[in-house]
Amino acid sequence: MSLTSVVKLLRPSHWIKNILLFAPPFFGGSIFSAGVLKSSLPAFISFSFAASAIYIFNDIHDREADKNHPIKQRRPIASGEISAGASLIFSCILITLSILFSLFINTSFAYYIFSYLGLNILYTLRLRFLPIFDIFSISAGFIIRVMAGGEAFKVEVSNWLFLSVLFISILLASGKRLSEMSALKSNAHLHRKVLGEYPDGFLESLLWLTGAASLISYSLYTIEKGEDLFYTVILSAFGLIRYLYIVKMGKGEPVDAILGDRVLLTTIALWVITVGYLRYA
Repeated sequence: MSLTSVVKLLRPSHWIKNILLFAPPFFGGSIFSAGVLKSSLPAFISFSFAASAIYIFNDIHDREADKNHPIKQRRPIASGEISAGASLIFSCILITLSILFSLFINTSFAYYIFSYLGLNILYTLRLRFLPIFDIFSISAGFIIRVMAGGEAFKVEVSNWLFLSVLFISILLASGKRLSEMSALKSNAHLHRKVLGEYPDGFLESLLWLTGAASLISYSLYTIEKGEDLFYTVILSAFGLIRYLYIVKMGKGEPVDAILGDRVLLTTIALWVITVGYLRYA
């Protein structure tokens, strides 16, 4: 068992999703307050460890099927680099640490950690095999992060911000499924059964629907804030359209799309900088 294998098992690149924890204080104008700075590290670590524990649990459960997948067969458990028994121990340790870090913040935040863990275990065992349920389960993980961030940093989550995250998360989940179908083509249902349950064009229609809904929700959120934040809709629209383009190219896995596309990554960075300037300058 090498350090490289352990890192691959944890999938730290996916920890980027936990930045959503900081959305409420960032938009609320309190990201640099003492309370946020004090709780930021344990909150991020708690969700990161919980996410890694779930990835390990999923890899253990799918190890036999992953051996026949062109990409997933390289994962540490499927390839035999790390045994299922050792991986299960890693997962249990991470869950324990995640809960301990969450309790350092407050009990309400810990409830969100338990919800996240419970939802994703249920997703691995059952929900991912059910059309539409699988997409909403993935999107719920993003929503839980935002709501947990509001609880951790004592910031009320705006209704429009909630809806923006809801529609964007469904967009990312449907983009992930659509990219899997594009990559695996006629064999898609053999590697992920639920892909065979979606009618032709359904996921693409869902992509356009949630793309439009997320942009409208975010636009209304910026109007609600009553500042020049409204002009960041231009960057949001460009980034959204760029992601749709990436999905159509068959590369819609959210983390890979963000980190692997310089244009999208630059757009997101400019959006964050612009929003930060308007909220804090």
